[in-house]
Amino acid sequence: MKKLLLIAAFFILPMTLVANDTPESHAKINKQIEEIKPSRTGVRTVDVQRTKSPFLMFKTTKKGKRVVYTAKKRVKLAPLKLESVINKNIKINGKWYKEGDRVRQYVILKVSSDYILLKSKKKQLKLFQNSKNDKIRFNVN
Repeated sequence: MKKLLLIAAFFILPMTLVANDTPESHAKINKQIEEIKPSRTGVRTVDVQRTKSPFLMFKTTKKGKRVVYTAKKRVKLAPLKLESVINKNIKINGKWYKEGDRVRQYVILKVSSDYILLKSKKKQLKLFQNSKNDKIRFNVN
């Protein structure tokens, strides 16, 4: 008997709720939707263009004058890799160079059979060739 009442309650209750769903309630819902629909006015593009960047940096010069400059995004470069040396020509990261050429901020000073010497304003760098290369094979008969 209890089961029958519970089952009846589960079927009858939703039907009564649907029956109470009148066109007036639909009208209220439609009215609320229409109130939300109008497009909202945001910030004008002119105002956005006039705003100053929050990423400004200030630097004081030796004379005490403040100079404004923007922060630059640092780009992470692949490390320099000496791939091959043939005579005075060298291959670094897939590009061919010769003695005296510039690679990034470095100038190629010396080319040796197993290393090269690079120099910038602040430091010197020696690049060594990887001795093991699986792509090169010698067949001796």
